[in-house]
Amino acid sequence: MSVDTDTALHLLREGNRRFVEGQVRTHYDAAGRASSTEGQFPFAVIVGCSDSRVPVEVVFDVGIGELFVVRTAGHVLSEAGLASVRFAVEKLDVHTIVVLGHEDCGAVSAALAGDAPEWLAPIIDHIDTEIADDDEDPGARLARAVDSHVRDTVDEIGEWLADAGLEQEAIITGAAYELASGRVHWLE
Repeated sequence: MSVDTDTALHLLREGNRRFVEGQVRTHYDAAGRASSTEGQFPFAVIVGCSDSRVPVEVVFDVGIGELFVVRTAGHVLSEAGLASVRFAVEKLDVHTIVVLGHEDCGAVSAALAGDAPEWLAPIIDHIDTEIADDDEDPGARLARAVDSHVRDTVDEIGEWLADAGLEQEAIITGAAYELASGRVHWLE
């Protein structure tokens, strides 16, 4: 069951609206688990950060099997992450990919600070730190850096899918989650 991108984005936006307004639906019950044994039919791929404050299915108020979620620190994708996205597009017929960053991202913050331990290199080396300072407060600079990193990841996934001959199969868009409000803002 394939869902077109307009419908998928509408479902995500409406789910986030319900979450922000405290009107979430109950999705996790025995019936939902039972129906998931018949297979997975996600309507969107979410590439997000592994930050525990950003529970993707909760943020978008969806149930079991509705999203195909790929999470890593700073939503930095390795070959395995990219292959996971391709699996959803090619094998599960998912046409919508959302890269979801979030404010106060530790990976982006570490990349900007430039003093992260060496073992974080596989993550922070993929994050562009060329964000102009413009004498703004550090929080605003970090937010701009997160949005920039989301856009870079959107481009990276697009290029990877194009190299695989799948560029026409999916629409990729970016968004960022606001921790305090719960609101997702979309990077159009």
